Amino acid sequence: MNSREKVRRLFNREKTDGIAIDFGGMSSSGISAVAYAKLVEALGLPKRMIKINDIFQQTAQPDLDVIEALGGDFVQALPMRLRFGISSKQWKEWTMTDGTPCLVPSELNPVTDEKGNQFILVNGMPYACMPAKGLYFDQTAHLLEDAEDLSDLDGFPLPVMEEDEIEFIQTEVDELYENTDKAIVFRLGGSVFEQGQRDFNYENFYCNLLINKELMHEYFRRLTDAYLENLQRLLPAIGDKIQAVQFFDDLGAQTGLQISIDTYREMIMPYHKKMYAYIHKTCPGVKVLLHCCGGIFDLIPSLIEAGVDILNPVQISAAGMELQKLKNTYGDRMIFWGGGADMQDFVQKTDDLDAVREHVDSLIQIFFQGGGFVFTQIHNIQYDVPPEKVIAIYETAKKYKR
Repeated sequence: MNSREKVRRLFNREKTDGIAIDFGGMSSSGISAVAYAKLVEALGLPKRMIKINDIFQQTAQPDLDVIEALGGDFVQALPMRLRFGISSKQWKEWTMTDGTPCLVPSELNPVTDEKGNQFILVNGMPYACMPAKGLYFDQTAHLLEDAEDLSDLDGFPLPVMEEDEIEFIQTEVDELYENTDKAIVFRLGGSVFEQGQRDFNYENFYCNLLINKELMHEYFRRLTDAYLENLQRLLPAIGDKIQAVQFFDDLGAQTGLQISIDTYREMIMPYHKKMYAYIHKTCPGVKVLLHCCGGIFDLIPSLIEAGVDILNPVQISAAGMELQKLKNTYGDRMIFWGGGADMQDFVQKTDDLDAVREHVDSLIQIFFQGGGFVFTQIHNIQYDVPPEKVIAIYETAKKYKR
């Protein structure tokens, strides 16, 4: 049974010959490009020019030989336009923050000021910044920050894909399908809640959810219609080759939910439900994968009702996300993708590799009960995680492959 067939069975809750493993098969299970370069060397694999496929998070595009070495069963199909609307059609040489050579999209041309801060310009406006000696780009501008009524939404750019991007994604999925036996995840993004935060600024966004509902519903409707248009053009061509569509919407924080369940159900859930239902109706074999961080235990029933099949990253370090309780309460209705290594707390705070292995083993033992589990660490591996820890994590998981 190859990876693709195993994942299909797992997603349908049929018997498989072991767990599925993900390393970099979706955009929140990857690794910092700095840490990835060290991992390639530690695995004894040939040196290569590493591609940074997420400009915002500075994560690497995993190579197939690295995925194979770590037991991975997934590959990711990315949209042509990455963060900040930058195209990945062509690449150029760049230098990571630690001086390591790498490749980035050719359209990435930040402007550096006298202090060494790098700014990404969108329509001539500073939109994101990497501070001097920084590790990530932070968004610095919010296009709808001053919006107050419906007319302020007129002319706002919506994320509708051009024809060349549709063709790019089709070609990418075809190549992954023909040249690998891995399960394919297509990253749509499809953020409703998070995109609102980015466009309105956080404080304005939260206030608008409560006091300017008409504006927000119109914004969400337009945004959702744009995502649906992309899906309507893509799924007929790729729906029989992919296993999941990935969405992002972080509704939780470290201590609990960012908004009430009632606000989610009134303001966000209708738009989630519309997109997820379209996928299920059009491509019944394709699952909805939602990346949703934080303490969201009490929200999970609403996410299931909205149509979420798979939940990532399963942040067990957040409030209320007790592991056995998650599995007992929702394990028969939700596939958990993640939760395999606590990168925020345990792994970061110990240098004992045996302790790391025991930690991972104990988590798998719980998640593995009754199936419905894809192994990966909790969120992307950060720049300062040594390769020995990464290898210890995945070597432990590989014991459960069969």
